[in-house]
Amino acid sequence: MAIVRLCFLSAVAGLLLTGISASQAIKFYPDDPLQADPKPVSVGEIKRAPVFEMYDYLYQSSRPAPQNPVPAMGINTIGEVPDSAWFTNRHGRTPMTRAELQRGPGNENAPQPPFTIIGAKTDGITPGFRIRDAKGRLFFVKPDPLTNPELNTGAEVMGSKFFYAIGYNTPENYILRIRKTDWAIDKTAKIALNDQLSRKMTARDFSDIMAKAPLLPDGSFRVVASLAIPGKSLGPFRYESARSDDPNDLIPHENRRDLRGLSVFCAWLNHTDAKASNSLNTLIQENGVSFVRHFLIDFGSAFGSDGDAPKDARLGHEYQIPKPGGLLKPILSLSLISPEWERARYPALKAEGRIESEIFDPELWKPNYPNPAFLNRRPDDEYWAAKIVLAFTDEDIRALVETGEFSDPRVVEDLSKTLIQRRDKIGRSYLSTILPLDNFLVRDGELLFEDLAVRYKFRAALQYRISWFKFDNDTGVLAPLPGESSFRLPNQFSSIEEGDYIAAKIHAGMDERKTVTVFLRKKGSDAQVAGLEREW
Repeated sequence: MAIVRLCFLSAVAGLLLTGISASQAIKFYPDDPLQADPKPVSVGEIKRAPVFEMYDYLYQSSRPAPQNPVPAMGINTIGEVPDSAWFTNRHGRTPMTRAELQRGPGNENAPQPPFTIIGAKTDGITPGFRIRDAKGRLFFVKPDPLTNPELNTGAEVMGSKFFYAIGYNTPENYILRIRKTDWAIDKTAKIALNDQLSRKMTARDFSDIMAKAPLLPDGSFRVVASLAIPGKSLGPFRYESARSDDPNDLIPHENRRDLRGLSVFCAWLNHTDAKASNSLNTLIQENGVSFVRHFLIDFGSAFGSDGDAPKDARLGHEYQIPKPGGLLKPILSLSLISPEWERARYPALKAEGRIESEIFDPELWKPNYPNPAFLNRRPDDEYWAAKIVLAFTDEDIRALVETGEFSDPRVVEDLSKTLIQRRDKIGRSYLSTILPLDNFLVRDGELLFEDLAVRYKFRAALQYRISWFKFDNDTGVLAPLPGESSFRLPNQFSSIEEGDYIAAKIHAGMDERKTVTVFLRKKGSDAQVAGLEREW
């Protein structure tokens, strides 16, 4: 069935390209809703595709915001993101244990001394090394900024664990405490001065880099070591368009729900540096199939960190390059009233940096510069992401914050509290823009569901109203079933044939715009949920 579905999607794409309507295609298949993408097609030759960071920065900063984005793609018939090379449903679908959350993408490959430095870089926000450990494994190593011990390393490790639990592919990140005697410089090691220039690395280079890192009381340095991601590196992925040389990359990236919804996760975790160059595609082989897997990397600018320093209070609230008119606001107001973010209060905890929850507004949060997938998001994309954020309990959040290995317990306490409050703001915001009914099922002949706004105590239950329809899967026609207004299956259900469909449209409260339509497929004497449609 997966192959048939893939062929069907390709056929629809062909019809759209030729201007032929695909409206006659059937809406549901017997295996809907799919929980995973079809098995990937094995790719042929595929080349590394670099992203020129400065060009991306200027181009994205100057382009206009999209108008009327199209509905999200890369979803199944109930609006969920199936498992794929981009995203794997984890904590949002099946709660992970404390041990699983703290394990993240892996904790069995901690680097073993002695270490051999095979390269270093001085460009970018933070300097770093490439090393091989005693087992010959490749790691990318970064220290903390001199002024803020534990800031960058904690953010890198927590970021990899949080985003992995959410569902993204992330590297294995480890916190190490090492001494200068644990290192040796390979005779072929080079130090990169910029994208084009490099030279042979010397012991002086190593000393200069480590002089900018805080020395711990026991004479060691704390660093984060990121295990090299398996597979052939193909460079970053972009947040728009799709690769022409990857037969599995069929959806424009700005229309992928997992990339649109990433904006909500980045807002929650204050990951302001969410851009193309902080991602990675790798070509891997599994079961004889070569395909591209997509990773998020580099979380040093998440939470209260900006990599080499605490995050500037402006970040997360304004783009680095203001949009047209943005510079006029303080001028027109004669700067008599400062922005609210300038008056935000932060804890005096160097390892935590600057992150707060009092003025945080998830709908106004911004990355460092515009991200096309983030700008294309719609309320149902935000709702999908908010559900996953809300799946993290207070205890889950604390468990993940503990992976930052902070020496001051106040950091764990304050950061956990802040993320809990930001989580709740996300829930209140995005569960109010649409009707948040979910977890539909039919039991003993009655349609049951859960109002997530009630579950999370954002408001009281509403008065729910229902209308029933016979649904023609071939034409898409909804025919009203008169006299049916209860949540029990309509009387006509018993007379429809196996595999036929009925639908229920649900309203709640006084807002008639917000509805959820549930499509049910008959199987035996039971009704299975085949799809959902939301209107707002």
